[in-house]
Amino acid sequence: MTISEYMAELERELRRRRAPRARFLRETEDHLHDLRAELAAGGLAHEQAEARAVAQFGGAGTIAARFAHATAWTTAHRAVTVTAAAFVVYAGVFVAFATAASPVLNDFPQGAGSFLALQLAGVAVGVAFVRSLRWRGAPAAPMAELMAIARALVLAGVVLIGAVVVEVAVAVSRPAGVIAWSDGRWLTLGLAAALAVLLLAAIAAVRATTQAQALYALPNRHIKGAAALLADDVETLLARARLAQASRILRGLLAHPWPATLGFAAMAFIAVSAAGIANSGRSGLAGAAALAAAEASLIVFSFVAFGRTLGLRDVSGSSPEEGP
Repeated sequence: MTISEYMAELERELRRRRAPRARFLRETEDHLHDLRAELAAGGLAHEQAEARAVAQFGGAGTIAARFAHATAWTTAHRAVTVTAAAFVVYAGVFVAFATAASPVLNDFPQGAGSFLALQLAGVAVGVAFVRSLRWRGAPAAPMAELMAIARALVLAGVVLIGAVVVEVAVAVSRPAGVIAWSDGRWLTLGLAAALAVLLLAAIAAVRATTQAQALYALPNRHIKGAAALLADDVETLLARARLAQASRILRGLLAHPWPATLGFAAMAFIAVSAAGIANSGRSGLAGAAALAAAEASLIVFSFVAFGRTLGLRDVSGSSPEEGP
């Protein structure tokens, strides 16, 4: 095989995997030409040296798979960082509105949507961060992990951008909302900055998802359930931190997601009810209970709707597959 034929095949393989190509192809071609020249200087004929150089470099499919896998993980790690930053910025703006001196600003102007979005996005970013941290710096990682990270990032970006859109829509549709935003110019600018960061995070998440899907769609023998991998990730990270007892507890929770979810929902109900009673006394018991029930229902609904997307639970009845 000539160098030009090899480069054409390598480009096709990289395109299948949606990996960045230009720089890698240029450097690969330069390396092959240098290797051919070195072999020719050793006494081989031009055609023999070229064929030997291509053979020594490795099969195009193998090289493309390794490069695509590495770049996909690099993209995913960067996307996790950007999305986490976007989450922190938006949460900061939300808190700034909620704690503003002017009571007109406290509802952001209708902060319930953002409050719910931040909870779901927080779980998604947390899951993605744990998975990313576990495999950061590792030479290889499972495809299911990469796909789970990409899905979690997309979910976080969608719900946060959706929250911004809802807040803006409320502000421009209600006179009180417009007044609130005009009185809080710096907070409004902060929200605009948060939206800009969220858009960057969304672009990074989409890019990571595109590369992950291209790799995940190819035949792969090293596939394991995303939920099982998350349990492994948590156990590994806590073992590094010498928290073996916490590792066993959390692994048990991840191994039984439904009881764990119902338990968290029950604790949320108690906590929100207690906070409401502490603020309003017994006279506000009914309102506190209603809000607590809404919070607990949100936890259960979110798990049902997004548990598989986040890799918190695997498809019922399926068994993880692993290859050598």
